[in-house]
Amino acid sequence: MNKVLQLKKKLTQLAILDATFQVFGSETHQYQFKPCLSNKDIQVFESRYNLILPSEYRNFLLEVGNGGTGPGYGLSGLSGIEYEDVIPEKLYQENYEILSKPFLLTAAWNDLDLIVKNNPGFIANSDAYFDDKFIQGTLTITNYGCGIYAMLVITGEQSGKIWIDDRTNDNGIYPGSLTFCHAFHDTNPDDFHPDSDEEQPLSFYDWYEDWLNRSLDQIRQ
Repeated sequence: MNKVLQLKKKLTQLAILDATFQVFGSETHQYQFKPCLSNKDIQVFESRYNLILPSEYRNFLLEVGNGGTGPGYGLSGLSGIEYEDVIPEKLYQENYEILSKPFLLTAAWNDLDLIVKNNPGFIANSDAYFDDKFIQGTLTITNYGCGIYAMLVITGEQSGKIWIDDRTNDNGIYPGSLTFCHAFHDTNPDDFHPDSDEEQPLSFYDWYEDWLNRSLDQIRQ
């Protein structure tokens, strides 16, 4: 069966079984999606930012929706697609220029010395620890809450993979692995501290399907 069809089948099952929105974040998205994008929409976005979206995510936008149901509080989708006259700077005010730059990390990263050395006042988001260079080449696609975000790498060696930005909690940036998913869904995510270079980031489809499987298991139990 086509992978997208598999995901749609599980999405339908989950929406029916979780009618009272017991799955974390489901009250926000309520198992709804924003309209799908067209090939032209995506081509405009790719041309505007000089990049090529990973194939799995591209197909999801074309066949499932541009944001909505998903891990955390739901998928964010691409912003500003429907407004062709909008200046690029207005779409991604903070990081539109770095979307096409390659993502630099290949293993979990955390350097708390950057906070101490560059920000003695500990004012959030104003020091080298939160420099956008650490998330260049990524799209933030979901908010898990508590300052934890999932990013889809769209440029560079890790293209198509999920990484987690957990700098708000001083945990750095690390692969969106099965270990992370297990920690977030089945235990207290505050207890998860990535410290292994062997953790492998999941692809977009694997990450999304893992969330579906865990959510279905939760509801059935």
